[in-house]
Amino acid sequence: MKMESADTIDLHLLRLLQEDGRRSIASLAEEVGLSEAPTWRRVRRLESEGWITGYHAIVDRRKAGLDVLALVSVRFASHELEVADRFAELVGAMPEVMSCHNVTGDVDYQMTVLTPDLESYERFTRKLRSIPGVVSIQSHLSLREIKSSHRLPLG
Repeated sequence: MKMESADTIDLHLLRLLQEDGRRSIASLAEEVGLSEAPTWRRVRRLESEGWITGYHAIVDRRKAGLDVLALVSVRFASHELEVADRFAELVGAMPEVMSCHNVTGDVDYQMTVLTPDLESYERFTRKLRSIPGVVSIQSHLSLREIKSSHRLPLG
């Protein structure tokens, strides 16, 4: 399915829903200057075209007991496709991994990892080191979070 482009009203709706995904259609309509029916249709179109992929609650990690945030760089000995596929499969199943990116530069992957404490983080790194192909791991522990956002910078 071809994704249509978004106009200024669509982008405004997306910004509003990023701020609060539980906003009512009436509230959205008032904010963008449309009646409820066309606003509802636009939101449904944005969902069906894949602009909106879901609605989620953002949970405070510290209140959930996840006090250690680590930025983890992983380097591989070789770059065989099977090794990379297996790594992606195993890391994708690790609940501690919040994000994982195959990156350019002197490392192969960059991850964001959350654990309750340093002991849990040490257990996580043991699991990570046991993955075939992993030759080195470099960790940077966050001392203070300056900014964390899930909002895209839309126009």
